[in-house]
Amino acid sequence: MDLLNVNGSPYFFFILLFIGVALIGCSTSPSLEPQSYDPPGATDTRDKEIAFQSRSVFAFQQEGVFFSNDFEGGRLLEVEKEANGIYSGQITPENHPINNSAWFAFNAWARQSMTIHITLRYSNGKHRYWPKTSTDRVYWIPLDSSQVIVAEDERSATFELNLGPDTLWIAGQELITNDVFDRWQQKLTKLPYIRHQVLGESRAGRPIHMLELTESEKPEAYLLVIGRQHPPEIAGSIGLTSFIETIAADSELANAFRKRFAVWAIPVVNPDGVAEGHWRHNTGGIDLNRDWHAFNQPETRLVRDHFLQLKQNNQSVIAAIDFHATRYDIMYTLDRNLLPGDDFTDTWLDAIRTQIPTYNLIDEPGGLGSPISKNWFYETFNAPAFTYEVGDETDRDLIEEVAVTAANAMMELALDTTR
Repeated sequence: MDLLNVNGSPYFFFILLFIGVALIGCSTSPSLEPQSYDPPGATDTRDKEIAFQSRSVFAFQQEGVFFSNDFEGGRLLEVEKEANGIYSGQITPENHPINNSAWFAFNAWARQSMTIHITLRYSNGKHRYWPKTSTDRVYWIPLDSSQVIVAEDERSATFELNLGPDTLWIAGQELITNDVFDRWQQKLTKLPYIRHQVLGESRAGRPIHMLELTESEKPEAYLLVIGRQHPPEIAGSIGLTSFIETIAADSELANAFRKRFAVWAIPVVNPDGVAEGHWRHNTGGIDLNRDWHAFNQPETRLVRDHFLQLKQNNQSVIAAIDFHATRYDIMYTLDRNLLPGDDFTDTWLDAIRTQIPTYNLIDEPGGLGSPISKNWFYETFNAPAFTYEVGDETDRDLIEEVAVTAANAMMELALDTTR
């Protein structure tokens, strides 16, 4: 078709072009299109049906081999015997389409010591997490590369496991579940300057906890911290807990910070997903970190409503940090033109890089196109906001070192910029 002759007018194409440009120019609200890595429909955060897995023991009595997903955070849909000592298990997400975060967690044991192989087959996803094993759920050891074969298309992976009468735990990451956080919070709240409260309940009725760290009756400003919107992102939780523990420490810097400022920390925004062993979503079937515009889910509404008390009371926010994990270490920041004249972000990141020069901290600035927590924090409080991503397989000691350094640098920056 010759566009220059539509409707008999040689100028019709240019008229349409002019109207289109004008309409785009008149838009006053940011685009809510999903980022390129989001699956279709990710920003439609109305409830979507999920499939709950059955909690059970998969027993092979004749061989004396047993598998189970019957614990918080467990995920293994079914197990079949392929041959003597060879088994296959199905790993399926809570619903789909879904980001590729294929989570697995199960335990296994045998009547007698033996070596077995189990192939995990992933539905609607690919292998992401390197398997780790534990005998006590405290110390975790990655399987040796000789014990793991990942299929070329990454839709399955085979693990070699040495079993015996004692339970062996196998998971994509360490099992840092709700009960672990409960014990961590109880320990922290023994300190006189840390207060715990329950903001409300998740969709399935689990408590959403918040910690407040301060020694001031009238804090000058607040640092906001959240985590575990995505259940399997354990590396982010390791960073978050080290970050908070640094601010809670009995150091000269932390004491000075707490006397003037406060921290509001919500370590687990998605306790249902953590408990159910979900790949990504809450029990409403939604990626909570795409619900910071519509607020269709109870978890994001609870967090929003509590934080909005600061705005209603004209309280300042130093910064907001949302801890996550992905395949590598990266800090998603705001485009610098969104906070003109404010060098807080660059000063903070430069301090981390200076103190840990061997650490490759990637800074990826972005605009306001996606309905995620970082963007809501900025738009609501006009403050620096960060999605703090930790690499899935980043050395755990390094994760803690970086988080400690980041917390100290943040406190120093807050004290320096408000003197």
